[in-house]
Amino acid sequence: MRLRLWAGTALVALLAGCATIPGSGPVNVGITSAPEEGSFLPLAEGPKDGADPQAIIQGFIAALPSGFDTDFSVAREYLTPEASRGWNPEASVMVFGSGSLIPTVDQTGTSAVLPVPVTATIDADGRLVEAPDGAETTLDFSLTQGADGQWRISELADGSLLAETFFESLFRRVGLVFATTDGSTQVAETRWFPETNAATRAASELVVGPSPWLADAVSTGFTAAASLEVDSVVVTDGVAAVRLASDAASSASEVELGLAQLQATLTALPDVTSVDVTIGGVPVEAGSASILASAQVPSELAAAIVGSRLGLWDGTSLRVTPDSAGALPASATGLAQSYSGSQTALIVDGTQLVVTSALSVGMSGLVPSDSTSADPSTPMELQTIATGASLVAPSYDVDGWLWTADAGGGALSAYPVDGISGEAVQLEAEWLQARRIQALAVSRDGARVLVASTVAGQPVMEVAGIVRDASGTPVALTEPLQVGVSAGASTAVTWIDSSTVAALGSRVDGGATPLWIATVGGLTEASTAASDATALTARSGTTSLTVLSAEAGALARSGTGWTPVVAGVTDLAYAG
Repeated sequence: MRLRLWAGTALVALLAGCATIPGSGPVNVGITSAPEEGSFLPLAEGPKDGADPQAIIQGFIAALPSGFDTDFSVAREYLTPEASRGWNPEASVMVFGSGSLIPTVDQTGTSAVLPVPVTATIDADGRLVEAPDGAETTLDFSLTQGADGQWRISELADGSLLAETFFESLFRRVGLVFATTDGSTQVAETRWFPETNAATRAASELVVGPSPWLADAVSTGFTAAASLEVDSVVVTDGVAAVRLASDAASSASEVELGLAQLQATLTALPDVTSVDVTIGGVPVEAGSASILASAQVPSELAAAIVGSRLGLWDGTSLRVTPDSAGALPASATGLAQSYSGSQTALIVDGTQLVVTSALSVGMSGLVPSDSTSADPSTPMELQTIATGASLVAPSYDVDGWLWTADAGGGALSAYPVDGISGEAVQLEAEWLQARRIQALAVSRDGARVLVASTVAGQPVMEVAGIVRDASGTPVALTEPLQVGVSAGASTAVTWIDSSTVAALGSRVDGGATPLWIATVGGLTEASTAASDATALTARSGTTSLTVLSAEAGALARSGTGWTPVVAGVTDLAYAG
């Protein structure tokens, strides 16, 4: 099991002492916050006189964490001058798991190999790639003994090593904010930057643009040639000064959008309250930078299946459709609710995607759940939207499109159903052709879709960008980004917020039902749900994560456990 961020014991045996990171002063160059009180880093020490090759490599590794704050000056003392000049520690960062790293040195002392249990790697642009459980790599070192008898590392790969125990203190998760293709809503891409220059790195990477997998699904106010005029963002009394080159934007609308992106990205950092921007030395006014809205949060009203009826739950009361609304088919599953609240979708017999407006009356048009006994005598009026051999549970996007897929069809389908017009679309993609789709969910911003599937029997979870035309119609899917690398086969998925997803697995051999919470562009937390959980939903944040148990009804996450919140429901769905 891998927790998202946990305190490991790696490097402990290598440390001669510890020191706290000093707090930041009133004027910081790219420093956005001081690490939390109580966070400790190893005291960086240079090589000891007469240290053998193994001690040199271990000392080098022990000095690396402090390097993110000191340009790796102490770590470079373990290298020959030539190796120090050629080594680029910022090319990548390999985050490794628990346990001391012990190099194996050959008899001559000039060559060593270092096995490393890999948790994740972070590239030079801050993109984190999670490694599967049990992943390991081997690093090679060459050493030389100088005329003074001292051993030093003469050859090594670019990049740095960092234990998970220091990762949380030294790196900050930053959401680079882009916009939906209509320029209305924030879409954040997760990157990871060292604390000491997070503001500078975030601004620099933001103007470069989104990663390739997301680029066609979002828009940005910065031109392809955009860059920082001054390669540092100075934070003074909460104001981040961003100096852009003159070619950063080519129109007034781009300037407006770019400023909104900078403000949304940088003010999310702890020590930044506002942004001061110049383009080619000319100040940019911040008056209209509120053009980017946050992604819509689902309503507090969750749709429910209660016996043969539909219902609404407001967190306190459960009300259901009256007899006059009719009864649901016994095989109805895969509940989904539109953001407008005017429509509810289900899968019937695994082959029909249907919708109903029975819940559009709201709580006032429903009856208390404890006031009904017998099932309605007539069937509920349902509109069939699509049929297929084996349809997965549907998902609404914020624009009113209803998404599903045939499990073995190699494509996703989107239907304009909730107050919008247009033709149904089939979004085929080469990466989907070999997949057997298990579940899907569209993000709250409408720019991405989460797909859980299997490939040659192996589970995989991916997020792809949704490419839309000027009218908002989905027209294509981008190449996907794999998420939840350590997750197993999933039967249901949901978005928890704009960058976090959850997936429910299948109960194995009478044990607990596995649950995974994954950051898109981050790490995965493994947990468990109720043993008979069959579905899940979330409104906003991990505390709103709710699973459905045939025996206990709906249970909400409470710490590491689950608390019953409403009985008698077999399915529950917030909008989305």
